[in-house]
Amino acid sequence: MPARARNNPRQIRLKSCGCKLCTEQFRPGEKPTRKDCTGSWQARYRDPSGKQRAKTFTGQGAKKKAEAFLDKTRDQVRTGSFVDVDRGQITINEWYPKWQASKRHGETTREVTQSVWSNHVQPHFGDWRLAAIGHLDVEEWIVKLTGSVGTATIEKALKMLDGMLAVAVRDRRIAFNPCDGVKPPKAPAKHPDDLMPPSYDQLAQIRSHIPEHFHPFLIVAEETGLRWGEIVDLRRCFVDFEAATIQVRETIIHVGGRPKRKAYPKSTAGSRTVPLSARATKALKGHLEKHPASDARTAPASGMHEEELVFRGLRGAVLGRSNFWRLWTSACQAAGVGRKVENPVTKRVEWWPHVHDVRHAFASRLHAAGIPEADAQKILGHERGGKVTWLYTHASSGSVDTVRTALDGVHLRAVS
Repeated sequence: MPARARNNPRQIRLKSCGCKLCTEQFRPGEKPTRKDCTGSWQARYRDPSGKQRAKTFTGQGAKKKAEAFLDKTRDQVRTGSFVDVDRGQITINEWYPKWQASKRHGETTREVTQSVWSNHVQPHFGDWRLAAIGHLDVEEWIVKLTGSVGTATIEKALKMLDGMLAVAVRDRRIAFNPCDGVKPPKAPAKHPDDLMPPSYDQLAQIRSHIPEHFHPFLIVAEETGLRWGEIVDLRRCFVDFEAATIQVRETIIHVGGRPKRKAYPKSTAGSRTVPLSARATKALKGHLEKHPASDARTAPASGMHEEELVFRGLRGAVLGRSNFWRLWTSACQAAGVGRKVENPVTKRVEWWPHVHDVRHAFASRLHAAGIPEADAQKILGHERGGKVTWLYTHASSGSVDTVRTALDGVHLRAVS
């Protein structure tokens, strides 16, 4: 190991200074006019990579400041707590592509991330340097967002900024994460009526105002609780009438506004087997008689293959989310079931019930039938149900048969 330099920190010579050393360097032969040097002090050190760096101190007490800086920096390098302040001077705009390249996001997550960045994070912090962002700056940004966007959007934006700055801390660019301790606003409490799913009588009224072509689609949704992407991507090869089951093995996501197949829906729990009730079986068979589907089984990467889909639009294409939801909202209003609900944060008018509330109605039906929560969790494709259920119980091996029996009207003993 090389010997430590004795002239560290050292004083920087100036042409304007009249001390002996500065005069000898810049104006040899002249008589010095000052006793003390006015030059700044430079502290030199090596970072953890071995690269030599320097920091200059000026003003009164500059030498003591330089010596204190060297002691502190050398200790940080030895203990591994060194932070390179120069690397923290890049802007958030420059840091985002570096951070994004290190993430292994799926296509849907990547698209959502880009939307949150473009609309909420980049407009405010894009030109800020990493080291310049403070805790209060983040708090003020959250306050600014509150009242203009929903709490879920604020939570996503804060999570993104927090993730970006946390990586910057681990990369030794900044000393701390200014997002630590910042919490998104709580979602305003909703009226209990707005949390209740529609009853099956209400769903029947809504269905009566929707073209008959979509009736089997809605009946199967009511009887299985499948998510939108799962039921839209239901393929003939995954329907087993003999066993009265549906295998959920893939889903449809939207990338750039276009539908795309994706294996293993949402989570590992999403890949599951769902029972078909007698009502769902009858609706499915009748629909397939009128609109046959190919029972070929292709890989998700091979393309959409609309001919395999059980449910398709009126023109044979993949069911469009926006078009169907407009149809659903109109039917809710025509049936007298729909109710306007104002979002207390964004003041945007929404309609109850939502298409996704069909799934909530199914879950409530399972609960009312006395289905153990672990079994309901397995059929719905949830990672976990209630906390107590998750910790102390397991889904039974006969959960598929148990749920089908309950759906077909056989009374089950209530489970507390």
